[in-house]
Amino acid sequence: MLSKKNKHYIIIDNSQKPTSFFLTPKKIIVFSISILSLCVILVFLSIHIFSDYIYNIKLTKLKKDNKELLSTIDNMENRIFKMQDNIVDLQNKDEALRTYADLPQIDRDVRQLGIGGKVIHKITKLDKFLPNDTLLISSLSRDLNKLEREIKLEKLSYEKIYNAIKNRKEQIQSTPSIKPINIGRISSYFGYRNDPFTHKRQFHYGLDFSAPTGTNVYVTADGVVGNVRYNHSYGKVIEVDHGYGYTTVYAHLKTTKLKKGQKLQRGDIVGTVGNSGRSTGPHLHYEVRKHKKKLNPLNFFFTGYLR
Repeated sequence: MLSKKNKHYIIIDNSQKPTSFFLTPKKIIVFSISILSLCVILVFLSIHIFSDYIYNIKLTKLKKDNKELLSTIDNMENRIFKMQDNIVDLQNKDEALRTYADLPQIDRDVRQLGIGGKVIHKITKLDKFLPNDTLLISSLSRDLNKLEREIKLEKLSYEKIYNAIKNRKEQIQSTPSIKPINIGRISSYFGYRNDPFTHKRQFHYGLDFSAPTGTNVYVTADGVVGNVRYNHSYGKVIEVDHGYGYTTVYAHLKTTKLKKGQKLQRGDIVGTVGNSGRSTGPHLHYEVRKHKKKLNPLNFFFTGYLR
């Protein structure tokens, strides 16, 4: 045991009155332990503060990286949407060109699936790092895979169309492919409508183009004038036989100089817009027929697709 007689004195001179303290070994040990404990606490506090500092630096960097990631994902999403719009445009052109080349249309279900690959619905490891309202990486991946399949399908389809058009030049020249009028607007479409005279719902088998009287009307494909006549309903009407089963009709004309049997090339004038026959005002009634079946003329306006 420590001797109680062992004492250490500390004298402090404050220039007024000296002060002395005496320390026993026990006090020295207590004091040393206190100092050591204080040092340990300071070390732990320093480590904690430093750790927080490092954590905040990393957190700031992660937030910045996450913001950049979200921006990149948003940009990718917008690009995918634009690509999807372009694919839809290509599909519309493909359908028009297939009609033009007399090829069967691609089934809608086939278009939706495309060619190649598999449709996989799987959440990626990166998805869990994104906010709940953010488009998932897996969704972007599926969209890109779908676009890839659709592009492959369109590529094969265009190759088939190209070969068909290359081998059917004469037939293509005889296929209606332009609007019969350069100005005016479509006032009545192909399909059911209320008849302007009876006000009953009836099927309208063509397109009506409203235009000023005297506006030129053009033949939409190479052909031969099959008939020039006056009809109570259609008024002054011209039928053009294009061959390959195609016939076009131009009705309610004001004037025409064509005669039956006259040969025409696409873009030749067949007459002018009028108000003859059963009509409520100056307009052109235009029909497209194939093997006597009346088709929607809107499917035969390819000018914008063939440039």
